[in-house]
Amino acid sequence: MACAALVLTACGDDEPTSAPSLDATIDADLAMVSADATIEDVHALRDARNGGSFMAERSGSRSVQFFDAMGTEQAEYDELTTESIYLTMEMDREIERDGWSASVSRTREMTVSGLEGVETSRIVNGTGSEEITRSRHSDDRGFRTREITGTRTIEDVVHPVPMDENSWPLSGTITRNMTVTVTTDQGTRTHSREVIIIFNGTQFPEMTVDGEPFEVDLGARDHERPFHEGRPHGEPGGHMGG
Repeated sequence: MACAALVLTACGDDEPTSAPSLDATIDADLAMVSADATIEDVHALRDARNGGSFMAERSGSRSVQFFDAMGTEQAEYDELTTESIYLTMEMDREIERDGWSASVSRTREMTVSGLEGVETSRIVNGTGSEEITRSRHSDDRGFRTREITGTRTIEDVVHPVPMDENSWPLSGTITRNMTVTVTTDQGTRTHSREVIIIFNGTQFPEMTVDGEPFEVDLGARDHERPFHEGRPHGEPGGHMGG
C-alpha cells in the first residue's frame, strides 16, 4: 500500500481525480468476491462430515479424514468419538451474481475440531487460495473487469451445533490478502487489499476492506448480491441494501 501511495502521488498531476474513484471500485469489487467466498466457507463447514458441500454449478475435488481425540485416523465419522475432521477442497465455478460474473477457482484446507462427545459447537481453522479471472463488475460506478488472486486464513471460527440453514458462525475471523490487476488507459497496475470478516452469530458478519466497512449477507443465494456497503447491519447510518 505504501508503494501504491507513492505511485499515486507521483502521478497526481496527471490523474487528480481518478485515484479516489479507483480505490472505491476496488474496495467494492473485492467485497463482492470475498462475500461470495465466505458463503462457500460456511457451507463447507456445515457439511464437513460428508467431505464439504459443493453448491450448484460447482465442480472439483475434495477429500475428508476423520480423527479421534488421540489423533488416530478413523475409517468414517463417528458422532461420539470423532474429535476432528481434516477437509481439503478444490473448486471451479462459473458464477453470475447481481452486478458480478466471473470464473472462480478456489482451494481450502480446513480442520474442524471440538467434535468429540455431544457437541454444542465446533471450531474451524484453515487456509486457502483463490484465482478469479474475467471478473466483470457493474454498479452505479460503471462497468469494469478485473483479474484477482488471494489467500485466506480462517481463525477460530465457532459454529453452533446442531447446524441448519438459520444458524451462523458465532465468532472468529477470516482474513484475506487480495491482489487485483487493473488495466486502464494509463496502463496496468496491481493493487493489494486486506479483507477481514468478523463473525458475530448473525446472518450479517462485519467485513472491512483495508478498513472500509461492508457486511456479508450469508443468506444470499446464487445470482443475489452477497454484501452491503457501509456500517454493519442495524447500526445507525448503516446500509440495509447493496
